[in-house]
Amino acid sequence: MKIQPGDLLIATDGSFYRVLECDEEMVSLTRVNGYTFFSCKTEFVKSTFRTLQSSAV
Repeated sequence: MKIQPGDLLIATDGSFYRVLECDEEMVSLTRVNGYTFFSCKTEFVKSTFRTLQSSAV
């Protein structure tokens, strides 16, 4: 999975997140329609989230 700023991701629990920043090791996400903001390792994102087309939200 290639992750880029602006991508929409869906977590295994169905929550939607937008990628704010990313590099080879870290990804910063914010929850769509919420206040959650966090950063985590890229490998965690790849194993826990899947990408969405922006028209799906």
